[in-house]
Amino acid sequence: MRYQDQVVKTTMKALDDVCRAARAVPPDKQRWSPQGEARSTLDQMREIALQTPWFVRLLREKAPPEVHDDTIRAAMAQTQGLTVEECVEAARRALPELCEAIEQIADEELEHEIDMPFGGGMRMTLADVMLLPSWNMTYHLGQINYVQLMLGDKKMH
Repeated sequence: MRYQDQVVKTTMKALDDVCRAARAVPPDKQRWSPQGEARSTLDQMREIALQTPWFVRLLREKAPPEVHDDTIRAAMAQTQGLTVEECVEAARRALPELCEAIEQIADEELEHEIDMPFGGGMRMTLADVMLLPSWNMTYHLGQINYVQLMLGDKKMH
C-alpha cells in the first residue's frame, strides 16, 4: 500500500468518526458552549465543512494559501446558517476532492518541505501536510467528545 492510500484511509475514518460524534450530540445542545467561550459542536463542524478547499489548494500548489482574519471571517460566514447535519453533508461532498489531491501526490514529492503559517511558522514535509486534514478532524473529535462528557454523555460514539 502506498503511503498516500493510507492517508486517504485515515482521513476517511477521521471524517466518519467526527461526524458520528457530532450527530450524537442532541440537536438542542449542538450550539452549547462550555463556559461560554469554548467552541460548540456546531462550530467544530463548521470548520470541518470548510477545511477541504484550503487543504486541496495547499496540496495541489505545494504552498499554503494566505490566511488573514478577513478570509477566515468570510469563510466562517458561509457556514453561519448551517446545521450540524448540513456541515456533515458538506464535508462528505468535499471529501472525494481531498482524497484525490492526496492520491495525486507522487512518492518523490513526499519529502518536499512547505513553510506553514501555523504556530508562528513551521516547516513540514508534504508527507506530514497530507495528514493535516485527518489530524484536524481528530482534534475536533476530541473537543466534541469533551462537550459530550460535560453534557453527561459518557458513551463512546
